[in-house]
This record gives sequence, structure tokens and C-alpha cells, in this order.
Amino acid sequence: MATVQSLAQQYEDTIRNYMAAIEKSLSPARALDEEMVRKAVFLVRHDGVQIQSFNEERLLLEASVKDAHSVRVVLSFENETAVCACPQEEMCRHRLAVIFALYQKVGSLAGWVADWRAQEKEQLSTIGKQRSPEQWTKVIRSVWRDPIPDYTSRNYFYFEQMYEGRLKNALSFVPLEREWKTLFRAYAHFISLAEVWPTYISGTNDVHHSFFKTWFEDELHDLRDLLGQLHGQHRTFESDAFFNHLREMVRSFAAIKDGSSSQRLTVYQLFWTHLFTSDQLRKSELTLFPRPDERITAFFAILLKDTIALKKIAPNETHDWIQLAILAEQEKHNQALEVILMAVKPHVKTFLFEGLYTQYRQQYVRTLSRLFSLIHLDEKDWEDLFRQFGHYGLPAYSTYLIEKGLFKQWAELHHMHSSPLYFAEECGLKEVQEAAPDFVLPLYHRYAMSHLDERSRASYKQAVRIWKKMKSACKKSDQMEFWKSYMKEIRTQNKRLRALQEEIEKGNLV
Repeated sequence: MATVQSLAQQYEDTIRNYMAAIEKSLSPARALDEEMVRKAVFLVRHDGVQIQSFNEERLLLEASVKDAHSVRVVLSFENETAVCACPQEEMCRHRLAVIFALYQKVGSLAGWVADWRAQEKEQLSTIGKQRSPEQWTKVIRSVWRDPIPDYTSRNYFYFEQMYEGRLKNALSFVPLEREWKTLFRAYAHFISLAEVWPTYISGTNDVHHSFFKTWFEDELHDLRDLLGQLHGQHRTFESDAFFNHLREMVRSFAAIKDGSSSQRLTVYQLFWTHLFTSDQLRKSELTLFPRPDERITAFFAILLKDTIALKKIAPNETHDWIQLAILAEQEKHNQALEVILMAVKPHVKTFLFEGLYTQYRQQYVRTLSRLFSLIHLDEKDWEDLFRQFGHYGLPAYSTYLIEKGLFKQWAELHHMHSSPLYFAEECGLKEVQEAAPDFVLPLYHRYAMSHLDERSRASYKQAVRIWKKMKSACKKSDQMEFWKSYMKEIRTQNKRLRALQEEIEKGNLV
């Protein structure tokens, strides 16, 4: 076999074609590519590449690379392909090392690596300075070229660190001119959110779901702040293309069907409530959807004060329609509010107990109670609604019963759910006692008996405090004879409890 030097000189054009293909396919902005090139150069410089043979008829070169284990590499000069025995597909450091070992016989490997690294950095720097929406998009997405590790969706803390690092890299290309800074930041936040989206959605289904949900809310807050700044900022004719491109990206993002349409709709609505507020733009936007989702149609109808016609909704879309009801409330679109809420009502129980984690149920019950109070519901509808709320709806149902003067039903409700004293007080016990003292007597009796069962002087004191309230209720309802008989029976049944008898006497209950 000829020497490696003469072989390289003879097939110099082929070797340079290999190098051109490497330069085209690998990028120093991608950490995995940069690392692969760096390790291949290390192997070459430490004599890790040995050319074993060259078949002149078939133009096949065989080499071995001394890595952690010796690896066989075969180059086909005829097809300009490379095959390696390692499990990595496409390009690997072993293939690169063999090509680099040949190239350094006809050129400067150090010079090529320096030019390769500088070329991409110069390109990104130029893109960051130029004002084109496509170029801005390219430079921001270049930061996200590296695959996101799978473990980040299972560990929020790694996810957060990764996201903040890459977003910071994207923001390092922000233009120097002040009038362009906020717009570029909005691009960086939105594109980064879109790039990390599959990992975020996967994280919401994992053990750290609450952290991912909080992260998403924080990102929406940051984006909302940027969009608010943009809305109040003077626009130049030159910036129109950037806003048009941003609208297209947001629309494309919302149109993706991947099981996360609810969260995508939230992002989409954010842009159209805080940045794109022109009625003309909103009317034209809806026409750009070939088959608009019913939620998007309702969203724009609310913003444009158009009439909404809605009969049924899918149970799994209840959350989105509740958000649209909140928007209708904010926009004072009463027709839309009533139509949406009546469509939501049949699915309230399923939404609360199957579609929400426990910690969010009370919050949504309060929201729904407020919204439904803004429309007309008859007594039957209210009862059905509170029945769907379950025990989470007790405060709202209690308020409703008090407002309607249904004090007996109020007392029965809290008996049925065994409400503790503090909770009954939060639900209006004082108001019920003031209006209908008869109905609270059984509740006070139950509370006092529960303390009596604890058999301690401290618990007897608690029972006496409750009996004092019960005595006041009896006095207000002219039932003092009942009260005397009641206390006599209590003392008779518990005559052996000396501490209790003493506390009763101290409390002047007899």
C-alpha cells in the first residue's frame, strides 16, 4: 500500500469533498456537533487513527480508531461514504477522526476547525443584528438545536435549569436599538416556549406536574408583560413584517393537534387579548382558519361582541369554556356568558372531580359560583349545580340558602356533611342563628357532644362555650324551658363527671 501521505495527495479532491460534507452537516452552535469534532481532533492528535489497508480496485480504505475500544472504520472513496462499527448512526467521532487524519496530510486541520467554528458564530451574530423576522426566528431556534434530554420531563429542576440557560442564550442576540428590544424578547420567549412544548406537556403528566404548571403560568406572565409593552409602544412601518410573522407563528402554534389544544389556546388568546386588539385584525384572523375550532370562534365573537350560538360542548373542553366565560364576564358580554355557562353546567361534576387535581377544586368552585350568580338560574338549576360541586360547594350553597331564607335546609346541609364548628361559622352560622335560632340548636348539641366524648377538662370547657351559644339561641327563640330541661338531662347523664359539672357551674349554664 502506498504511504498515507501519497494516498491523501492522490485522492485530495475526495478528501476535501468529505470535509465539505462535514462542514455542511455539522454546526458549532450545536453542542453535540461541537463535542464530536473536538473529540475527533483529540483522537487524531494523540495518534488514535491507524490506516490499515486500501483496496485500489474497490476504492475502500480501512482504518482502526483507538477509543475506549478499538473501532473499525471503512471509507468508500467511490461513493464518498463512511461506515463505522460503533452503534452510532450517521456521523460519529470515529468516522470524523479517520477523515481528519487524511485531511491533515493535505491541509491544516487546526485551520479548518478554527474556520468552521468562526463561520457559524459570525453567521449567528449577523443574523442577530439584521432585522428580518425569518432571521430572528433562525437565530433563536439555533439555540434549541440540541435535543432536549428525556430526563428533564421527569425532573422539573433539570428542566428549569435547561430552559433558563437556553432562553438566556437566545436573548444574548437582542438588538442594540431600544425600539427593537421588546419585540425580539417576545420572539425569544414565544419561540422558546414552542420549542420546549413537548417536554413541558410530558412534565405535566409526571410527578412534578404542579411545578410544570407553575412554570407555565410564570412564562405566560412574562409573555403577557412583554405583549403589554409592545401594545403601548410606537410602531414603525419597518416593524409591520415582524408583527405579521409573529401572528402567523402564533396561529400555526394554536392549530397543531397534539392533545394539548387547551394550553395552546391559552397562549393564542394571550396574544389576541394583549397585543392584537384591532377589530379589523380580529375579523380577518378568523377567516385564516380553514376550519376554526368552536372555541376560537367563540373567543373572537366575545371580543367582537357578536352573538354566540352554543348548545353542547365536549366534556374534556370544559376548562377552556370556563376561561371563555371569564373573558365574557370581563368584556361584559352577557349573552355569551349565559350561553357558555348553560353549556358548561352539565359537565361541572366531571370537570371538578375528574379533570382537576384536588388542590384546584375549591378555587374553581368559587369561580363557577361567581359566574353563575351573574346569570339567571331557577332554584332547580341552583340545586343541581351545588349537587355537582359536592362538599367543595358547601360555602357557596350555604350563602345561596341564607340569601333565599332557607335556614332549615342550611342546617340540614351541614348536618348531612358533618361540618365542623369553624366551617359552619365560615358558612354563615351566626347569620342563621340570628334569623332562625331554632334550626341551629341540633348543630350546637352535636358540637358539644363531640367535645364531651374526649373526656378531659379542656374539652369540657369547649363544650361549655358551645352551650353558651346554644343558650343564647334558646333565649332568642323563647325556648328557655327547653334549655333548662336539656341541661338537666345533660347533668343527669354525666353526673359522675365531676370536672364537667364544675365547668357547667362556672359557665352559669344553670
